[in-house]
Amino acid sequence: MTANPPLANNIITHAWNSDHSQIALTPNTDEVLIYETNGSDDPATWTKIHTLAEHDGFVSGIDWCGETNTIVTCGHDRNAYVWDYKDGKWNPGLVILRISRAATSVRWSPDGRKFAVTSGAKCVPVCKFEEKHDFWVSNPIKKGFKSTVTCLDWCVNNKFIVTGSTDFKARVHSAYMEGLDDPEDDGFGEIWPEQHVFGACLFTFNQAHAWVNTVSWSPSGFRIAFAGHGGTLHVCQIGESNETQDINTRFLPYNDIQFLSDDVIVAGGFDMNPAIFQNGSNGWEFVANVDKGEKKKEKKSSGKRAAFSKFQGMAKRGTDKKQSKAFSTLHQNAITSIGLTDVASKFITTGLDGRIQFWDLNEIEDDALQAVGATLA
Repeated sequence: MTANPPLANNIITHAWNSDHSQIALTPNTDEVLIYETNGSDDPATWTKIHTLAEHDGFVSGIDWCGETNTIVTCGHDRNAYVWDYKDGKWNPGLVILRISRAATSVRWSPDGRKFAVTSGAKCVPVCKFEEKHDFWVSNPIKKGFKSTVTCLDWCVNNKFIVTGSTDFKARVHSAYMEGLDDPEDDGFGEIWPEQHVFGACLFTFNQAHAWVNTVSWSPSGFRIAFAGHGGTLHVCQIGESNETQDINTRFLPYNDIQFLSDDVIVAGGFDMNPAIFQNGSNGWEFVANVDKGEKKKEKKSSGKRAAFSKFQGMAKRGTDKKQSKAFSTLHQNAITSIGLTDVASKFITTGLDGRIQFWDLNEIEDDALQAVGATLA
């Protein structure tokens, strides 16, 4: 496997359309770029077809709803926009967000009828469309938050969100909206009696003991995972006791995690190497890192050059060890987001190096990873 050339200086986050023929990404600016993939896994062959330029500040979140083919974006300008495609162009729709601090991420509900935005304002606005006024109006969830909310994900039933925050906690809130969501009990009533009370804090996780960087809800709706900035991963089995398993990894913190299935999680972050975790007879365990790049041998220096390299290391990095110009991994900077594809064993990663890498567990030369890939077939 070879490294793809950078598509931008860096990539913060991305989102696919429904058939994975187009991808939207933000290159750490106030713009969103949309590419046509032309059916290729090589970004060098992609064609940039649209630029969304409505934000006045850094775009921090993108999500593309496959049900409605609409894009929602949010940014540090405290705004969000819903983009509809008509007559060959993307048109921004007004969102009344009403937050006093930057928006940090955004996610559509699975049915595309509402979306939620995390923010530095210690709240999560949940937005729905008002046909009478032709704009999206927000109803904020505030209960429990004591600091910036960094991330969120939706339950498959469209009623609940899980969030992560810099107050070291992950929380489950009800985002149920009467008249918009199904009032039937789908198995959560005995677990969370206030499931149909909008804004109710249904459960709080205290295990991270650090900023919660990323959260994910499983396809079945009965498992939640979140990762802390202390290099930890936590997985909860939703039930009477909401039993949570804590995994203290030996790796740097993860910026994004995704369920490939109810029993398989992929995580990526500052190690620049996707990691696979699987649920087995002994609970959740680390399987392997996906990138199998080999460490590069460094050439020894001598004389004045060695002395000068040592001085540079002490001055710039506080160490006398010479730093190689390239890492052994395909990504050369932190992984920022993970995207799923229409193949369960295949996913993509984006990074601060501007690269987009495709991975397929069935094609990695590692027996353990291929065994995991076989379970996803």
